[in-house]
Amino acid sequence: MSAAVDPWHEREYNPRVLVPDAVGIYAAWPARALATRTRHPPTTHRYGEHPREVLDLFRPADPRGCVLFIHGGYFRAFSKDDFSWVADAFLARGLSVALLTYPLCPDVALPRIAEATRRAFVALHRDVLDARERRGLVVAGHSAGGYLAALHLATDWAAHGLPADPLAGAVPISGVFDLAPLIHTTMNEALRLDPDVAATLALTGTRPRSRAPLALVVGGAESAEFHRQSSRLAADWAELSPTMLDVPGRNHFDVLDELVDARSDLFRTIVGMSGA
Repeated sequence: MSAAVDPWHEREYNPRVLVPDAVGIYAAWPARALATRTRHPPTTHRYGEHPREVLDLFRPADPRGCVLFIHGGYFRAFSKDDFSWVADAFLARGLSVALLTYPLCPDVALPRIAEATRRAFVALHRDVLDARERRGLVVAGHSAGGYLAALHLATDWAAHGLPADPLAGAVPISGVFDLAPLIHTTMNEALRLDPDVAATLALTGTRPRSRAPLALVVGGAESAEFHRQSSRLAADWAELSPTMLDVPGRNHFDVLDELVDARSDLFRTIVGMSGA
């Protein structure tokens, strides 16, 4: 945890270094999210005792599946309330959308965040969704949420009291699946990773437990390491025959706008997985 910050790792893994207008992009998200919640008030559900262990469910009149979206922020920033806007196009397509908030570093350690997101999924599947939504349940996540989305395919859900394979698909967007490089970045001041914890949390070098379809998404303008991370997971989880989506011209932040474009490959991939 005391490793020095390395300029190469910082450039490759801190998206704000490569995206000059990053602050302007994500500063607009809360207002967009509020507009969505005003048009489509969600129901809010608690899945744990921590103040941040809550999720919102946006539901159309006749849901034909559900998208669970897990926000990013390198495990130390943002909440569901910044990303409600990702629900808009999916609701129009007849899909419910769940967004969860989870505890953040350094208030909790990273393994606690992984545990929280698993509990959130159990609560969502068991207590919140109806049968139609469960049949077409796709988990997507961005950045840190990309790691957490992929974690769903590496989880023994039967041990949590759910069907062995409860997902219709997983779509990590701009994810990091080997967390060891983050030790050498400024983000680790909050993450407090060391090599042992990073090795325990790594998804690279493992095999998936799920047989659900996997699509790995990276913006074309993202750093080489974000591309390499997704390519490595695709190779390690080749038995799932993963789809790779390289979105031309998109950076680490504006790649999320593809989720509200019903013509985009990302949107159509998620809808296709859901069966809607």
